[in-house]
Amino acid sequence: MTRRYSDMVLISETIDHSKDLDILLKSPVVKTDKKQEILTSIFGKNTSELTRQFLLLISSRNREAIIGDIANAFVRQYKVIKKIVVTEITSAVKLADDQKKQILHLLNTAESSSVEVVEKINPEIIGGFIVRVDDKQIDASISRRLDDLKQDFSKNPYIADF
Repeated sequence: MTRRYSDMVLISETIDHSKDLDILLKSPVVKTDKKQEILTSIFGKNTSELTRQFLLLISSRNREAIIGDIANAFVRQYKVIKKIVVTEITSAVKLADDQKKQILHLLNTAESSSVEVVEKINPEIIGGFIVRVDDKQIDASISRRLDDLKQDFSKNPYIADF
């Protein structure tokens, strides 16, 4: 991982997780020099000199509002160029490492150079898992199967209509 990539991930995650920072950067009331001061205090010690200069350049052009979008786009493009496939696995409980490996093996992502796994816990799916890769989804959850059964029973042709 390059330093610029890790800088952009830090900026993207910080802005995504801080509603106050996002609102501040988009605010026309706060002056540019104050925004630059805040960006330097937040990211100054944790990013490279090139990234700090980039943030100052963007803010000097009154484009602070799109810094988060720029960082997100950089991260997405980096993953495309490096052929990193993001796989999101949602389960009711935390999966063991061997379970994750089995799921990834079933997906057969041989065309990619690496796979980034994002694990989410959602007790509402009751059991099983949901795997999402790009725009494809495999739903092997118990809640999905229960919903399918409800639909099947609602279409029962053996119930006489009165």
